[in-house]
Amino acid sequence: MKLLVAALDQSHDLTQFRSGNAELDEWLRDHSGQATGHGTRTYVVLDEASTIVGYFAIVPHLIARAEAPMKLARGAPREIPAILLAKLALAEGLHGQGLGASLLVLALGVVLDAARRAGGKIVVVDAIDERAAAFYEHHDFQKLPDRPDRLVMKLSTVARALGADWP
Repeated sequence: MKLLVAALDQSHDLTQFRSGNAELDEWLRDHSGQATGHGTRTYVVLDEASTIVGYFAIVPHLIARAEAPMKLARGAPREIPAILLAKLALAEGLHGQGLGASLLVLALGVVLDAARRAGGKIVVVDAIDERAAAFYEHHDFQKLPDRPDRLVMKLSTVARALGADWP
């Protein structure tokens, strides 16, 4: 399946998207537009028929050095610049086909581009539940010592995984 990433705009019909998680679906339909005005950038992932099959949202972020794993904290400033992957959702009918990993790769590509422009050292995710945390761990994110729902990865690691230059 060929997927295309597009910045969310008024032309996208959000009413039919269902991820299987009501909280994620409601955020997309009811809050993503307002979040854009507050600095969050939301992207939809479209299939060949221009149907929304997933979405993600990113926002600049800071993480306290004291919260970070030792590998990331060593030599870092008191607050480490980051990009928060705030939302990530795949259409429910596509679960179990390996497309969650494809969606994550697309999202990390956008994160990397954003970090090249705005700066940043890590990507941060807040897992919505234990299953999501396991998904991110499977894709080499590290849990923070005091927050098992928050996971991080160096942007240099993302770049290597995507075969991209960094910085």
